[in-house]
Amino acid sequence: MHLSKEIYAEIENIVGPENICGDPAIMPSYHDSEIGAVVLPKDAEEVQAIVKLCNKHKIQFIAMSTGFIRAQIPRGSIYLDLRRMNHIIEINEENMYAVVEPYVTSAELQAELFKRGLNCSIKGSGSQCTSIIRGHGHMDISTSGDDRNQLAMEWVTPAGDLIRLGSLGSVNEWFCGDGPGPSLRGVISGRGSGDALAEGGVITKSAMKLYHWPGPVEFPLEGNSPNYNLKEMPAHFMIRYFSFPSVDKMYEAELKIGESEIAFELMGFNVAMLSANVSSSLEKEIQFLEKAKKEVQGPGFYVIIAANSQEEFEYNQKVLEQIITETGGKSLKLVEDPRVAGILLIHGIRICASIRETFRSRAPGGKAYGFQIMGQRDVCIKWIGEAAERKKKLIEKGLGADDGGVFFGWSVEHSHLGKTEIFFDPSPDPRSVEAILAWQQETAWNALNNHLAVPTHLPLEIIGPRVSNYHIWSKKMDEAFNPNGVTIFLPSLTG
Repeated sequence: MHLSKEIYAEIENIVGPENICGDPAIMPSYHDSEIGAVVLPKDAEEVQAIVKLCNKHKIQFIAMSTGFIRAQIPRGSIYLDLRRMNHIIEINEENMYAVVEPYVTSAELQAELFKRGLNCSIKGSGSQCTSIIRGHGHMDISTSGDDRNQLAMEWVTPAGDLIRLGSLGSVNEWFCGDGPGPSLRGVISGRGSGDALAEGGVITKSAMKLYHWPGPVEFPLEGNSPNYNLKEMPAHFMIRYFSFPSVDKMYEAELKIGESEIAFELMGFNVAMLSANVSSSLEKEIQFLEKAKKEVQGPGFYVIIAANSQEEFEYNQKVLEQIITETGGKSLKLVEDPRVAGILLIHGIRICASIRETFRSRAPGGKAYGFQIMGQRDVCIKWIGEAAERKKKLIEKGLGADDGGVFFGWSVEHSHLGKTEIFFDPSPDPRSVEAILAWQQETAWNALNNHLAVPTHLPLEIIGPRVSNYHIWSKKMDEAFNPNGVTIFLPSLTG
């Protein structure tokens, strides 16, 4: 155990002996480093007491909820496992918000909301992740994303102060994240890039914005995951995948669909990600990918129509058909198959194939290298499009894996904003990783020098002077909120 008996006893007095563990045989199940102890607090008060103790003894800590991302954790650190904080505190149907603790997953929350005709934004990392961290996801076109959906919050700072943010701190209500009065949501949510202070402390409760749900209380499934099927498409729902002759035509279609507000969901998967979503095994995924690559004419997206009545459904269909005709879109016949359409619909709304998308088979020693950018979709596409051309050339030389699509993205808030991402898997060629890292650096510098994005792949000291001396302000905030440096910098409630 890499924690003194005295400090271990202090923590034990806070949470009880059954809620702390320093057994070396147990630690590897949490992390492969030499953690000091795993601690399971039950509420904000216990979290606050533990964080204050960490400051007292200058011990670093990290808070994890469902743990989708693994961090580099220094030896002897405290690992806060928040699984006991797993309650849906309130679902306010009238004012359309839910108050949740960090271990409530998006899947759990959404299931309860469906019973009430409501829905929530879910991050693209998947519904198995906590429902309260910021992020973008498949339903952004109709539910928005990121910190737009975080309302009032309860936050234990890295220094151990308990702060109630937004309307919670002003009038003890959960309806607003920005006041009345001064707001710290920009600090919490990490608007911007780099090591924003959002990566400190622990969010112990948060109110999340809710949306109307026109679908069933539950989907009529048969079979068992991953070999299950949707018995029938819900009334007034439809899903299609369209490919386009060019990026410009795809973008034009996105804008028109956004302006018409007919889409429940628009997700710009490349065909590799599409294949991962509709397949139950790696073998079937590869088979589907090879078929899809032959059928698509270029970049594309899938779109879900979800209406409240037959009349609205027919109208949405007609508008969609006209937009696709005007932009030269082509429907992927593979997705018109009812079985495939049903699986894609479920995965698109329940967001339950993200692990397959993320951990698909890669070359030895490989991982996905790339970029994410949120903002004006045309600017995103301009920058990523240039990177995609260089990516294609490396693929042709065998220096990168061919994923069947050079980049992907989606519309946010009916196309007022957009998200674009590009990732690059290495090939078996031993020169591949080095080539992709060079591609990544060139892409980052192009973004910075041409004022297209703020790339996080460059040192903060280089980025900061280009964005209002962000590095200086970030350091000042860190010194103010995290004076003893006890926070391990990752998003407060990772995954």
